[in-house]
Amino acid sequence: MGGMMASENLRIFVAVARQLSFGEAAKRLGIPVSTVSRRVALLEEQLGTRLLQRTSRRVGLTPEGSRLLGRAGPLLDQLGEVLDQAVDRDEEPAGKLRVTAPVTSGAQRLAPLLFAFAARHPRVDVELVLTNALVDLVEEGFDLAFRVGPIRDAELVARRLWSIESVLAASPRFVREHLKGRAEVTCAALEEVPAVLTLPRGVWRLRRRDGGVDEVRPRQVRATVNDPRVALGAALEGLGVVSVPREMLEAQGPALVPIAVKGRTLEPREVFAVYPSRRQLSTRARRALDWVMEHG
Repeated sequence: MGGMMASENLRIFVAVARQLSFGEAAKRLGIPVSTVSRRVALLEEQLGTRLLQRTSRRVGLTPEGSRLLGRAGPLLDQLGEVLDQAVDRDEEPAGKLRVTAPVTSGAQRLAPLLFAFAARHPRVDVELVLTNALVDLVEEGFDLAFRVGPIRDAELVARRLWSIESVLAASPRFVREHLKGRAEVTCAALEEVPAVLTLPRGVWRLRRRDGGVDEVRPRQVRATVNDPRVALGAALEGLGVVSVPREMLEAQGPALVPIAVKGRTLEPREVFAVYPSRRQLSTRARRALDWVMEHG
């Protein structure tokens, strides 16, 4: 079997292994299921080993298949990237760029970057959906998503962009009434004071000086919302301690007081760009991602 044929079969195997489905891989590759099945069988024959466990309902990886995916997947992604860049260097990006991003960082940091990108490329239109929900990128037809980590979906390629430093804060009245006027608490005390929580996380992760992390689950949750700006409003009303990005706290001036936790700081949250494997990226999405990474 020639080298070209073998590498094409390998690409088809990686698609099946990532989707754990012959049908889904065929759909993404735009070829018949019978071709996918035959090509994977040829690759197994060539290597003299089973790569996939097929049952009537699902596809699983054998240890050999898993090892091959681990080594070949990233190489194929890189190769795809090299070929894409060679092809689209002069190609002007065009079409609708559909992006989803978290409500706050999407509005404050990502939207200006994407609009600047669109201003540079008149044939690109931007559709930006701000939501803290995890949407299915393929099903909903998004080119790119920006998400706060950790990213647990093995189907997605994730590229780290930046960290958001957060702090705990409360209103001056709350500090007087609930914290006896002291803007420092112990970790144990923090669990007992009224709190305002932000979904989807719903817990506070505090990093110790030794690098370990403690999860604090407040017992008195006065309000729970999925938008940090709204959570901040609840804290301004004196409902409880809230976790907010530092820049948001600074914009409030004396209306909110930072709360320190003895020996601990809030764990920073990492923001990632994610997409369903490099081969799926359009020219406009790839160029937009490069722009965000360069100017963000």
